[in-house]
Amino acid sequence: MDRIMGVLMLRAPTYREIADDPNATRTAGIIVAVVALLSGFAAGFVRLDPNNPQSLLPPDLLYAVVAALVTVVFALIAWFVSAWVLAFVARWFGGKTNTKEMLRVTGFVEIFAIASLLTLLALVSPVLLCLVGAISFVVAILRLVGYIIGIREAAEFSTGNAIVAAIIAAIINFLIYLGAAMVVVLVAGTVAALVGG
Repeated sequence: MDRIMGVLMLRAPTYREIADDPNATRTAGIIVAVVALLSGFAAGFVRLDPNNPQSLLPPDLLYAVVAALVTVVFALIAWFVSAWVLAFVARWFGGKTNTKEMLRVTGFVEIFAIASLLTLLALVSPVLLCLVGAISFVVAILRLVGYIIGIREAAEFSTGNAIVAAIIAAIINFLIYLGAAMVVVLVAGTVAALVGG
């Protein structure tokens, strides 16, 4: 719990300690999985009506559970790919890190995503979504700062290098996910054509 508080308080020594502790990888993975599970459930449970964005669809427990499970699978894959790319880019800039260190620090930073549970307040009143949006914006900034501190501490280089490494890694990750999405669409289209024709 001390480490989670240190991450939330953006304490650089905590990030360095996490990066250096091989036993923290499992905890980081648990954080990623639990936060993804809860976030996916909240997102699946509270959904805006596409025909009337001013109102919510009725809560659907089955939809929420499926959304939660799918979110966990994709979050774990994205966590590993992102950490690998971050470690690669950080080393390219002279950083002294590896994928395991990046897995640990980025996994712990995912604790900020727990704020996505605030979407459940929309069940009380859709008007609260505005407040949730403002809080989520602040948390997103804190999460970004946490990532930068984590990258900097794991790679043992400057904040400027951490920012550049994060931007380049984000672009590479986007291209990887875009390519994967295109492959999925292509395969799905091929299967649909074979089944339909």
